[in-house]
Amino acid sequence: MSTNLEFIKSVTPDGSSSSILITDVFSAKYDVYQVNYSIVTDSTSPKNVDLRLINSSNAVISNSNYDYVFHLLYTASASVLYKNTGQTKWTEILGYTDYPPEGNAGTFQIYNPFSSSTYSYIAGQYFSRWNGGSAGGKNIGVLKETTSCTGLNIFLSSTNPTSASNISVYGVK
Repeated sequence: MSTNLEFIKSVTPDGSSSSILITDVFSAKYDVYQVNYSIVTDSTSPKNVDLRLINSSNAVISNSNYDYVFHLLYTASASVLYKNTGQTKWTEILGYTDYPPEGNAGTFQIYNPFSSSTYSYIAGQYFSRWNGGSAGGKNIGVLKETTSCTGLNIFLSSTNPTSASNISVYGVK
């Protein structure tokens, strides 16, 4: 696989919603995409950063077909392995975030999102800081349905990402 990236889209939330919709980024042009992100919230308590895909009808996919595993590597305590199957989202797969100057940043690759004949896969890593603590994480996941996806829905529970956040999507050549 080549490692050349072609910029597709960048999104900066305005702080008015807990949900970031990144539409019209996946197409037949690429099989693999890279997403770089940094998320900062307006909350002083830590929030998990969740992910869903958006189908070709611009509907967020919330069927119970998301499986994932991530390894959270704490800097000051033992690491923890989280895994789940049959979920309505990839829960916490993009880490945790908090009020500035804390937050998170990471990158992930998504494989075959536009294909309607194969599952979509994700693999990535991140670094998060919250409540004075910090951790790195590695993740993998699969959406177990053959749906053509055209976008991403990154969202937080009960709080909003601020305009200090940014998500950029690239096609991998």
